[in-house]
Amino acid sequence: PGVTSFPSEANFILVRVPDAARLFEGLLRRGVLVKNLHGSHPLLEQCLRLTIGTVEENERLLSALVAALAEQ
Repeated sequence: PGVTSFPSEANFILVRVPDAARLFEGLLRRGVLVKNLHGSHPLLEQCLRLTIGTVEENERLLSALVAALAEQ
C-alpha cells in the first residue's frame, strides 16, 4: 500500500513511496541498497530506483521492502 511503480524497459523500476528517506534507511538497515532520487528533480519527489538483480537479490529486496514499509 502506498507504493506506485512506473513502467520500465530497463534493469530498474522507479517507485514512488510515502517517505523515500525513511524507506531508504529501512532498506539500508536490512542490507539492501537502492537509489534515493528524492530531491534530485521535482518529478522524482518521494521516488526510489530499485535495480533488478538475481532471483535471490530480488527476493531479498521484496522481503526488506515489506518489512521497511511496515515500519512507516
